[in-house]
Amino acid sequence: MPLTKLRQQGGAVVVTIPGEIASAMGWSAGTTLIVTADGNTVSMTPAKRVARGRRSVTEILDGIDEQEISRFNDDMRDDLSDAPQGKEKI
Repeated sequence: MPLTKLRQQGGAVVVTIPGEIASAMGWSAGTTLIVTADGNTVSMTPAKRVARGRRSVTEILDGIDEQEISRFNDDMRDDLSDAPQGKEKI
């Protein structure tokens, strides 16, 4: 867990966000954040949604595990061929 230190800059106290955290959040210099405090916890959220990047349909489909889908279909096929167990209508 990265540590950061508060520092004084003019009349404000400034916190530095480690680069790897800013990158993971999709933030860069100039990103507007909403800062809220609740007890000893300070939260920072972007003032507006940060686009995380777009993926093409091909990229989305490439992430599908065909064996997992096949196993799921096999499991469901068994359940659908069973006789009704209660008042359900099939």
